[in-house]
Amino acid sequence: MKLVVFLALLAVFAIAELILYRKHALDHLSLHVSFSQPVAQYGEVIEVIEVAENNKRLPLPFVLLKFESPVSLKFLDMTNSSLSDLIYREDMLTMKPFSRHTRKIKVKCSRRGYYSFVRVNLTTSDMLLTEKITKTFENDANITILPERIHTPEMRTLLSITFSDILQRRTLLTDPFSFSGIREYQPWDPMRSINWTATARAGDFMVNQNTSTSTRQVSIFLNLEFYDMRESVILLEKAISLAYSYSCELSEAGIPSQLFTNGRDAVTGATVIDPTTSEDHDILRRGLALARIDLGAGVIPFNDLICEFLQKTGANDYIVVISPKSEGTFRPVIKSLKKNRPSLLWIMPCFSTMPNIKLESELFSSYMRWEVKGNDR
Repeated sequence: MKLVVFLALLAVFAIAELILYRKHALDHLSLHVSFSQPVAQYGEVIEVIEVAENNKRLPLPFVLLKFESPVSLKFLDMTNSSLSDLIYREDMLTMKPFSRHTRKIKVKCSRRGYYSFVRVNLTTSDMLLTEKITKTFENDANITILPERIHTPEMRTLLSITFSDILQRRTLLTDPFSFSGIREYQPWDPMRSINWTATARAGDFMVNQNTSTSTRQVSIFLNLEFYDMRESVILLEKAISLAYSYSCELSEAGIPSQLFTNGRDAVTGATVIDPTTSEDHDILRRGLALARIDLGAGVIPFNDLICEFLQKTGANDYIVVISPKSEGTFRPVIKSLKKNRPSLLWIMPCFSTMPNIKLESELFSSYMRWEVKGNDR
């Protein structure tokens, strides 16, 4: 008889606590997953921060926190994580009444892009673990990972080519109020150009060197059309990194630049265009714009990009085209562009195993092969 009574009381308790948890387990319960910073460099280690709060008297003996993460964010500790097209992260804990749980998970930013956590899940149960109770929370967290910064001998070569074109004094008229340096006196220099302070220090006549009245800039056209039938993207990613790295180097050298791409923004869907850049905050803006390009969103034809935006460049601009694509509709466009703008350089990112392309004679002096490691397989 006592056993029957005990079992009956146990059943009543089980039913009562199950009803209680069904009704109130999710009350005053919150979960938010965020990033430790909104912008990160390629390869940087950041933190994903989980914060769960139980603001009620009811304890939660079993809590499972779940969220999905892109594989571009590599968890340094893959415990409680499973990998497929996404990384599925699960963390189990127990929450006391009026308690707060915070966990910081280190991840490495392994690919440029714009990433968001828009939903997170929490699963709990009653005291006897007889039933799971699940809730999905809306989440507003995003991070932008900047493109990879390239530091190679080829970059120094590219800068040398650029400087040799940009820094030439292409006009006869100079600005008497702007100076680019001091040099030794030459017989044809007017007496008014002598810098007497520098002359006294050097022990020889020194003159002010005036800058040109025309300020030149670099206009970068980034072509993100697919370069093979398989619609591979590795070289497109390299092209984006090259455009970003080149822009940074130009900014550090004090040379203004502007960027035109036929890629689309991952959030707005608009074509990614960035105006003249020369300051540090401008470079960050350009990096963010390049980071948010979605290669799966399609592109506008490169010819349309040239037709629409070439008119926005200066007549004396140094035109740099970055394009892994070399055949098809691209070749006639680059030939026409070279004819209209002789001060042009086409950079073609490619794998070292790729054969050399056949170039028309007019493109010989305006072509740079940019080899990268790896392949598309």
